[in-house]
Amino acid sequence: MVLPKLCFVVPEYNFQTATHFNYLYDFIKNASRDFDIFLVLEKAQNYPDFGKKIRIYVQKFRFFPLRAAENFLVFCYARLAGYRDFYVHYSFLSAFNASMAVKIFGGRTFYWNCGLPWLYKRRFLRETFERLVYKSVTFLVTGTEGLKKEYSAHYSLPLLKIKILPNWIDLENFKINRAVSEKIRKDIDPSGRNKILLFVHRLTKRKGAHYLPEIISGLKNENVILAVIGDGPEWYSIEAEIKNRGLSGRARFLGNIPNRDIVHYFGAADVFVMPSEEEGFPHVLLEAMASGTPFVSFSVGGIKDIIPDECRKFVVTFGDKNGFINKVREILYYNRTEIEQLSDIEKNWVKKFNLPAVIEEFKNLLYHNPKQ
Repeated sequence: MVLPKLCFVVPEYNFQTATHFNYLYDFIKNASRDFDIFLVLEKAQNYPDFGKKIRIYVQKFRFFPLRAAENFLVFCYARLAGYRDFYVHYSFLSAFNASMAVKIFGGRTFYWNCGLPWLYKRRFLRETFERLVYKSVTFLVTGTEGLKKEYSAHYSLPLLKIKILPNWIDLENFKINRAVSEKIRKDIDPSGRNKILLFVHRLTKRKGAHYLPEIISGLKNENVILAVIGDGPEWYSIEAEIKNRGLSGRARFLGNIPNRDIVHYFGAADVFVMPSEEEGFPHVLLEAMASGTPFVSFSVGGIKDIIPDECRKFVVTFGDKNGFINKVREILYYNRTEIEQLSDIEKNWVKKFNLPAVIEEFKNLLYHNPKQ
């Protein structure tokens, strides 16, 4: 059987990554059953082992002019080798160069992005280049209907140019080992008397890390410990602020944890907190629901589009810190039956984002859109 050819482009490869790219690697492996994939990696920390079915090219140059030229030439080679379709994940540079190769030799460029870049002030040249990329690609791919409408409005793109592909989670591999989770819980709270709040994200303002001292301070009369997974520029200021509030004993900074091990930390947690200022389609929220861990978040980006109706009451108006704290407190006082009911709702809902189901949507995305 001759499989359709697809050039798949990823900004980086690192098997021990603490980012959502870990899910992308699993997606590519599964998609290789239905596509002849030529994988282009802009950089790689270690050489990937995707098996013999996937051809791989890792870019060699880091100096930008050489990297950009190499990037374009690789796509020209791929196109001449019969790869008509390019699927670019996140990278503006690759999306633009793939589009240029397509303009010369024909084909299609699908560019995936679920960010919300218009929320933040950007340099004029960066903003101009981004708009050029969105105009140049054949299709922009984003995660939800709400994001589709926002991209259309902010970049004056026709709705037909924007396609939807949700993020995914491999439920077959995302399974909690209760013994491991119990050990993690004991390491975080040796006394065994506290409930555990979990934050998993980059420690940046965009991800709401600066709200963490206020959240733990607002719950100082409850028996809780905040476990923080992630790294970033806000780490030391957050740690210092928690110390200044006399709450050092209520927080554990765990640093980066490989994404493949995150499931066991969700298994150890009582509530997942996500006070982000910006989210498109957060993988980490799929992880929380797949674990059956109750969550509280601000209402930003596509969050309300990807959760069950029963959980919408835990999505708080952005900036309402007291409302956020109160919703965390509400879950802390749930009894076992209420927690189990909420957990079952989340686990059943997240099945729609299981990897095999999204692979089928991916196939439909590429097969059922007209050839250029």
